[in-house]
Amino acid sequence: MNRFVIITLLMLIITSCSKGFGNKLEGEGFDVYFEFKEDEALANSLGKFWANKELVGTNKQSIRLTKDDEYHFIQLVANNPSAVNKMPYAELKLLFDLQKEIDTTLFKNTKSCQIVICDASFNPILNINQ
Repeated sequence: MNRFVIITLLMLIITSCSKGFGNKLEGEGFDVYFEFKEDEALANSLGKFWANKELVGTNKQSIRLTKDDEYHFIQLVANNPSAVNKMPYAELKLLFDLQKEIDTTLFKNTKSCQIVICDASFNPILNINQ
């Protein structure tokens, strides 16, 4: 997967957001929020994955890890929420490929994950799987 394309895509999608979204781990250029204390190790692994894959852009990024009975959700805050539903297929495919890599790397022994693009308050705009 072309790192430049992914980083550019993530820079367009992700922006920093305010506090109050659960527990927080701070990384170099990004924050990973997580709701449940038992997910701290998983959130830490997600942050390491993000950094190791060089997915950190020039703007501070906010990522939130949540879950329900079926899935873990990796929520990414959209920089331009009105453009999310107009995202080209090629960009959605890159996000889907990223999701698949995260799923097989971090979530192999647990629930699978889904990437969800959100507004600045982590309200879902687009689940790339739907």
